[in-house]
Amino acid sequence: MKYILYVTMVFTLFSCKKEAVETYQGKDGVSFFAYTYQQLHTTATRSYSFAFQKTVKTRDTMYIPLRLTGKLSDQPRTVLLKTAAGTTATAGVDFELKEVTIPPGVYIFNYPLVLINSVGMASHVYRIVLEPAETKDFTLGTLGQTPATTTIQTEENFRYLKIDVSGMYVRPAYWDLLDEDFGEFSAEKYKFMVKVLGITDFSLDSIGSDGLLNFPVTLRNALAAYEAANGPLLDENGQEISFP
Repeated sequence: MKYILYVTMVFTLFSCKKEAVETYQGKDGVSFFAYTYQQLHTTATRSYSFAFQKTVKTRDTMYIPLRLTGKLSDQPRTVLLKTAAGTTATAGVDFELKEVTIPPGVYIFNYPLVLINSVGMASHVYRIVLEPAETKDFTLGTLGQTPATTTIQTEENFRYLKIDVSGMYVRPAYWDLLDEDFGEFSAEKYKFMVKVLGITDFSLDSIGSDGLLNFPVTLRNALAAYEAANGPLLDENGQEISFP
């Protein structure tokens, strides 16, 4: 009798263990994605200004990194973003959100957010707050951080992304990390940087550690040459422009 009871208990134990490791069969998800050293993370705000572009643009595309959670598929699937609370920009006037198709086997990809240089951009900064929308293929993905390994940086999945867009010379959201190397922001300083370096995006994601190290040297040399020929370069407030 004791032997029969023992066998029954062992059988029950193994049955429970087998049931506990069954895989999740729910809908696959999508969320915003970044490595935590990048500007694009939970508390960051991305920014874009049509004024900072080298040529006049009526429309432009900002690419937003997204990650899929769940099973990979051998079929194309559709992803869509939607606006969330806090959005002040107007869909169809200041930006466009479209359902996009991602190819089979992809789990990290860039969503194309279309920005429109509307009349209001000349005097306003509009905010777009985005979150993944439910589609026939996806729901909201898992959120939170994945710890770093020896080969991969700490990663983060998150639900909301804030984007400030304008047509004015406004201080980019990422400038907080550039003050020490490029000095205080001004519109005229930014114009000078674009003219000298030939780029319009000075975020760390764009210029990298090499740019952070070398660009200030290039700018100091260019400013010295300008001052030798023209005198001090002044910003929009009449203050002399300099680089640390």
